[in-house]
Formats: sequence, structure tokens, C-alpha cells
Amino acid sequence: MKKVHHVLIITKEFKSTFQPNSGGTGVFYLNLAEALIRKGIKVSVFGSSKKEFKIEDDNLSVLFVKDYFKKNKLIELLRSVSGKISFLQNLHFKIYDWEINYLQKKLYSFIQNKKIDIIETHDWEGMSRVAEKFEIPYLIRSHGSWSVLQKFFGYGAAKGKIYNEKKAFQNADNIITISLSNKKMNKDIFGEKDYHLVYNGIDTDFFKPQMQIQVKPKSIFYIGNISVEKGAETALEAFINVSKSEPSSTLHFIGKETSLVNILKNRIEENQLQKKVFFYGMKDKNEVLNLLSEAEVVIFPSKGETFGLALTEAMALEKPVVCSEIEAFEEIVEDGENGFTASFSEDFAEKILKVFSDPSLAEYLSQNARKTVVEKFSLQKMLHETLAYYTDIINN
Repeated sequence: MKKVHHVLIITKEFKSTFQPNSGGTGVFYLNLAEALIRKGIKVSVFGSSKKEFKIEDDNLSVLFVKDYFKKNKLIELLRSVSGKISFLQNLHFKIYDWEINYLQKKLYSFIQNKKIDIIETHDWEGMSRVAEKFEIPYLIRSHGSWSVLQKFFGYGAAKGKIYNEKKAFQNADNIITISLSNKKMNKDIFGEKDYHLVYNGIDTDFFKPQMQIQVKPKSIFYIGNISVEKGAETALEAFINVSKSEPSSTLHFIGKETSLVNILKNRIEENQLQKKVFFYGMKDKNEVLNLLSEAEVVIFPSKGETFGLALTEAMALEKPVVCSEIEAFEEIVEDGENGFTASFSEDFAEKILKVFSDPSLAEYLSQNARKTVVEKFSLQKMLHETLAYYTDIINN
């Protein structure tokens, strides 16, 4: 039986000093790369970004070439114009084919002296198309494509990105979905495939209760982009309701700020809550660990997700959580057992107040929360299942 010795990851994001503000996908692939290396497996990472960068370590080789459209300003202009004019649609799609050809040529130079066993890439922007030219088995991990975000969550998406994703899934044989909800969405858009479920996992040795950090009494923490999609307005409205019953309560936002923040701040001023609401901006994982450890409750009022990494991180810290009643979250949280689910701001407020008023219930939810993550959503479990799938692919 063939074994996996060298994995290539193709991605637009990889958390590093060169991409410090990369999103969840970038963090995921950094964690996966580090976990594979600890198993004695070499990792190469290839992608494109605003600026070219390289990383060379003993078992990690990273090359990000300059983004095709940043490199070619005229083509970027042509892409923008052709995407807005219906009779230029075929040209718009052709431009995305040019990007794939560019990346394939750059990738060939990067791996020509490497013995790659398997390639992993993400679903968004159809990055697996870059792998199609090479006689190396590959798989797509469905973190959340633009096609899914557009259809199910109302996000805007460039036609060319949707085109790339559809072509990628047409040709792909091996696809990981990160939740049953994610599988259902992909099936609806891309049709029947041999989808393989591997839940995302977090490092439960890192995300664990920090007994030396004191909890802020009656504190509500929110982590994620401060956006409509992530439910930041719901978070604030819930807090306004909570503060009427618990005047000492506070609300803490951790995450990238969007234009919505100005609207939220106006609402905060209207209710004279300026001294009770805090915005921390984006933080690294050590800062997130310390901040969330101060929380009495952590809320996730998102309108749509394909999984819930931040949710599982908070649960691993033994924090009571209140999350939206959406399918992906309900695969993780059982209402009243390891957290609460809620459907609107008043519902969130009611569940938050339950946590504040009943310490024994909060303790029960907290302990069950960590137990759930350790048993079902750990990085170790995800890595074991991922390697088993890799091995199955390269041997079949």
C-alpha cells in the first residue's frame, strides 16, 4: 500500500507573516500543514496573492506568485468590464481560463523536482482547476464556495468565480465536505458526487480552559467579521435587551470591522451604551484565546455558515455559547445540552440571561461543550480522517 509522504496544498490563503490577515481558510491550511509535518509528512504550498513570497523550511516549502490580475492591470480592467456586459460573458470566462493557465505554468516550475503524492485545494474560486493538468491525484475541501455563499447566504460573487467553481466540480472526483449541511448545499448546486465528510477540527491542546484568566462578570463576547452576514446587528440588539435586566453587562466585539460598525456605533450612542460596548478589531490566535477566556458567554448570531470553527474554539475553552438556529451550527450544538441555539435577538437575549442567572446550568453547558469538541471536532480526529482519505485516494 502506498503511503503519503508529500502533500501539496493549492490555496489563495495561507496564514503567515506575509498574509497576516488571511481568513479562516488561511488559518486552516496553516494548521493542517503544521499537523502533517508533525506526522513526518512534507508539505508544499502554492498559491497567488497581491505580492509574491516564499518560505523555505526543512519540511515546508511555500511559493505564492503575484496574483494574475494584480500583475496584469489591462486584463484586470478587461475582466471588470466584461463581467458587466452580457454579450462579453464568454470573454469574461476566457479571462479566468487565462488565470488558470498562468497558475499551472507557475506551479509546474515549483513542483517539477518534487515527488508529490496528493494535492489538496479549496472549493472557492475553483482552485482545483490548477491541479487538473498534473498526473497527481487531488481533492477539493469545501470550505465554502462563492456558489454556495451566493445561493444560500446572499453574497455577491463575480460570474467568473462561479464559472471556475462549476468547471472545477465537474472534473473533480474527490471532495471533502466539512459538515452535512455543507454536503447538502454542494449537492444542490454541483449535483451528485462522491462527497466525503470530514468535520473541521481545532487544536484542543491550544484551545483549552485558561484558569489563570479571570472571567469578566456578565460579559458577552462576539467573534467574527462585524458584518450583517455574521449577525453583528442581532448581537447588539440582544445586548440592548440584556442590559435592561443586567445593567452591568458588557458586549465585546472581536473581528474585522466593516462599514456596519458606524451604524452599530450610532445605535450604541442612542442607547447610551458607549462605555459598555468594546471593539477590539482583528486579533491573532493568542490574543483571541486570552480575550475569549474573559467571556461569561460567547454568541454566534451568524445568518449562514458551512461549519463553525470559531464556535468550536469557544466551546473548547469551556464557554457557554449561544448560536443561530442554522443547520451547520445545529450539527455542533444541541440546545440546552452543550450550548443554546436562538433564532432572533430577543431569543438570544433570553438565552444569555439564562446563562447569567444560573451558574450550575452555565457550568453544565460549558463542560459538555468542551467534551463535544474533544470527541468530535478535534484537529487530531480531522487529521486522522484526512490521512485515511488521502491514502484511500492514492491507492485507488
